[in-house]
Amino acid sequence: LRPSSLQPIRRPYSANAAASISRLTSFAPSASKPQPPLPPPRQYPWQQQPQLRGTVATLSECHLHSLLPLSSRRRRRHRRRHRDRENSSSAAGRRPTLFQLPDLSHPSDFLRLAQTAISECNSIRRDLASSLSDGVSPPPSSSSLRTTIQRAKRTLHSLDQISNVVCTVIDAAELCRSVHASPLWRRGAADAFGMLSDYIGSLNADENLYRSLMRFVFLESDGGPEKDGDVLEGLPPAYRRMAHAMRREFERDGIHLSYDRREEARETNNAIVGLESLFSNNITEKTKYYDVVGKENADEIERIVPPSVLGKLVRHPALHRTAIDPAAPSVTLSTDPLLTNTLLAHVHSPSLRREIYLESHTSLPENLPVLDSLVKLRHVHSADLLGYPSYAHRVLTDRMAGSPENVRGFLNRMEERCRGVYRMEMETVLNAKRYVEGGGFAGVS
Repeated sequence: LRPSSLQPIRRPYSANAAASISRLTSFAPSASKPQPPLPPPRQYPWQQQPQLRGTVATLSECHLHSLLPLSSRRRRRHRRRHRDRENSSSAAGRRPTLFQLPDLSHPSDFLRLAQTAISECNSIRRDLASSLSDGVSPPPSSSSLRTTIQRAKRTLHSLDQISNVVCTVIDAAELCRSVHASPLWRRGAADAFGMLSDYIGSLNADENLYRSLMRFVFLESDGGPEKDGDVLEGLPPAYRRMAHAMRREFERDGIHLSYDRREEARETNNAIVGLESLFSNNITEKTKYYDVVGKENADEIERIVPPSVLGKLVRHPALHRTAIDPAAPSVTLSTDPLLTNTLLAHVHSPSLRREIYLESHTSLPENLPVLDSLVKLRHVHSADLLGYPSYAHRVLTDRMAGSPENVRGFLNRMEERCRGVYRMEMETVLNAKRYVEGGGFAGVS
């Protein structure tokens, strides 16, 4: 900041104001009486130091200039320009996006991101498929072992890049379709999730990806014996774990099956994903309406939620009256989570709380046939097509538990160890309930 950039104030009045004052003083009632002179123009400290003009101001001088009075109009203009600069910079460089994904600012962007991810992964798949045309890899010698290890790393990096590109979009879509408040965002995320789920099925059944892993990492030719000891030992531990995990995942999803069986398994898996999405969408989109009968219950609900608020939360399309009807001793409620949680937290009547709880947890009878179909298709996919004893056996093959038997044994042991503490804590809760509500409640069995 240069002092010369601030114009000196020569006089406290403008030219028009000075002329007006001179005209007023010329018509003074007593010409003989001397009039007081005009006050001299105010001299600021920086005006009293002319040697500073044209020089670079120091820190103390800048602080001195910041103390100069500014008119309210200049302050407003300064704040407005500063705000406009901030808004323009944020709009140009920091455009808000959902989940901080680039260019995800509209529900329709989910499909575009999914298509971009598929295109990028297909490019990597073509590169891996073209590398298979080099022929079968020879056994690694001492001179070529380092080159073979580097090629194994590149192959694993390519496979990991495919996984990363797809999961970046599909994980965000799965989260958005489950938690976003807007139906448009949930619908766009669900469409992208379905597209990428089908694409993941095709990746798991891609023979070229599996052959690239087996040939360049495990050094196994088509149907040949394994000769991977030296190469795997030369890889870092993280690479070895990744290689074995990818091989298990390929073989778990039926890469060893014939083409027709793989396609049947992929189509069945797509149907399973569709049923899972339908089950989740029913929970998110559908709302159940029910009537709570009784004047005491209606008064209790009105005490917690005023009728004006309840009328906004309960929007049944067939209702043409307010939520609380004075002519009938009943209240129409919905399974909206905000309303349900509020009532469960503040209702005093145990019977009313129980009724609200049961209605909210049995609100989707249309999901029962969806669940039955989902159980059947999971068994067909895992047992009939992939050869596992059950769906649970297939899912737990690469998990820490390992098998359904281990899970069952773990739960039984935890139940035995926690039974005493459970009974003690439940008895404490029941005693508090007896104290607040009165009456007798059976103890913990």
